[in-house]
Amino acid sequence: MVNLTVILCLVLVFTPVGDWLGEALISVDPLTKADYIVVLGGKHERAVEAARLYRERWAPKVIVTSRKNSAKALAKVVEAYGVPAKDILIDAETIRTATHPDTVARLREVDIKTDRFIILTSPYHTSRSKACFKRYGYEHICMRSPDWRAGGRYGTGGWSQRAISLFEKVYEVFGWAMYSVFGWV
Repeated sequence: MVNLTVILCLVLVFTPVGDWLGEALISVDPLTKADYIVVLGGKHERAVEAARLYRERWAPKVIVTSRKNSAKALAKVVEAYGVPAKDILIDAETIRTATHPDTVARLREVDIKTDRFIILTSPYHTSRSKACFKRYGYEHICMRSPDWRAGGRYGTGGWSQRAISLFEKVYEVFGWAMYSVFGWV
């Protein structure tokens, strides 16, 4: 079993198979105007990207969704990067990717059938997040990811980049498997 795992890791790192897997996990849409920019928990770079999109007037409101104190911390990052507190909604009730659509939909101002959403998450997390929001009934979503580190390129960069992103890709494959089994996508 260990040998098989090592061989699989080597194939994913040293062949284009790792890039193909990454490309299959990424579902980034062309940027469109929206009513809300939604930051799906996690890394602060998502909050920075939300503030940038807000300042560029892609949407008039930012929703930060994460667990309790993490949501408040991300909201502080969004505010520090230029979004007024009055334009930030905080959803601190979510537990995992599958619950983001429900907890965001429960926010007072949100209408998932008519409102348009730019949803920010990490590149390899975009396809699973998109599937969750679509399954819940969101009509108008645009999946985005902070791409300023990679200069707009996703999933490429040679063996060293494939090695760096290997854990994220494998994590997402297992995430897809688990979400499929539980019926969350």
